[in-house]
Amino acid sequence: METRDWVRLVLSGFVILAIQVLVINNLNLNQYMFPQLYILLLITLPINLKHWVGYLIAFALGFAVDSFSYTPGLQSFTAVSVMFLRYVYFNNLVDKEWLSTGVRPSFTSVDSGWFVAYVGIFTLVFHTILFFLENFSFTHLGSTLLKILYSSSLAIFLILLFTFTFNRETTNDS
Repeated sequence: METRDWVRLVLSGFVILAIQVLVINNLNLNQYMFPQLYILLLITLPINLKHWVGYLIAFALGFAVDSFSYTPGLQSFTAVSVMFLRYVYFNNLVDKEWLSTGVRPSFTSVDSGWFVAYVGIFTLVFHTILFFLENFSFTHLGSTLLKILYSSSLAIFLILLFTFTFNRETTNDS
């Protein structure tokens, strides 16, 4: 990635984190909806990013959300876990030639159907880990599954909306 891309990534990271901690975490939608928009930053990192850099970014993002949400270590652990599963996914299920390109997954860089499935899978995995760690019990399994379903659905919608709106390719027809 070029310096310009890193600056853009950092700026969009601050904006998404601000939206997460100042708006989404303070919304009172209902008892089952707690979407995590900041995972957009994790799942759209370049696919050939060094592992330690990805883990460091995941931990920093999770720590920032933990700091504002009063959930010590919960978001950090979940973010690093999702980053680990993302590396496992790309190393085992994706063509090795495609890995060397360094593409950032988005609507413009990959097939849109693949991208929607990718976002859906990792958002669902993220919320599953988060809410099972939060409850740490199977006592309220039904409400935990509803939280996972509703939060993941809303997060997927917001992530796809955000990605589609702000990551379009610009063309000059002049």
